[in-house]
Amino acid sequence: MSTYIKEQSEWKERWKNFKLDEFKCKCGCAAVKVNAEILDLLQDARDQLGSLSITSAYRCSSHNSSVSSTGANGPHTTGHALDISVKDSKHRKQLIDYFTAKVTGLGVAKSFIHIDNLTAAEGFDMRPNAWKY
Repeated sequence: MSTYIKEQSEWKERWKNFKLDEFKCKCGCAAVKVNAEILDLLQDARDQLGSLSITSAYRCSSHNSSVSSTGANGPHTTGHALDISVKDSKHRKQLIDYFTAKVTGLGVAKSFIHIDNLTAAEGFDMRPNAWKY
């Protein structure tokens, strides 16, 4: 069973390099829901790779519908998905190499990579999957 973090009181010390605010919906509703396992993975990555910047994490259904072709029920609405900023091509390769075997969804764009740990249990039968934007 997945554990979700939805408020500051649920935040764990082990995610020392992140703040809950980084994972909130950016539409102004400030809703947040993030899977603890993806937070653990992200903290491990930051410990090994250095600073990582989250560009998009949780999105409410309304916000996701307005910014993504995945509509009201896309990966970001689940709490299991996030986008990490890419500094340059070397950094992109480093992120791809690190996350490829650790996630079920990997999307690659020029300025970010998308990672998720979604499965059929969350309604995403097309996992594992990789794509480019």
